[in-house]
Amino acid sequence: MREVLFKNLTSIQSRKKDILLREVFERDGVVARTERRSFYFIKDINNLHSDEELERWANSQEAREEPVKRRLHIMKEHNDALGIDKFICKIFGIFYAVVGKDIYTIAFLHSFKINFAKNSLIK
Repeated sequence: MREVLFKNLTSIQSRKKDILLREVFERDGVVARTERRSFYFIKDINNLHSDEELERWANSQEAREEPVKRRLHIMKEHNDALGIDKFICKIFGIFYAVVGKDIYTIAFLHSFKINFAKNSLIK
C-alpha cells in the first residue's frame, strides 16, 4: 500500500506559498506516514531607487540589536505500549531576496514529520 499527496498552494493577495508532500506506505507490518512542508510568507517589500539606498538598508540590518537567526526544533517520541514512534523537525527563519530594485523579506517554515505505527494498531 502506498499513498502520495502533493499540494502547492499559492496566494498572491496574502503573499503566501505552501508546499506539502504527504506519503503513507506499509512495509513489513509497519505503516509509515511522512510529511514534508515548506511554507513561505512575504513579510515586507522595500522599494529601493539607488545603490546608496541599498547600502543604507544593508547597514540598518547589520545594526539591529537582535540579528535574525534560524531556529531549529526537533522532537522525538517513542511509545512501546502503543508501538508508535514519532519524529518532527522544524526549521524557521527569515531570508531576503532581491528582484530588480525591490528587497523582499521572506519568513519561512520547513518541517519534516514521520510517524511509524504497527499495522495492527491502525484502524
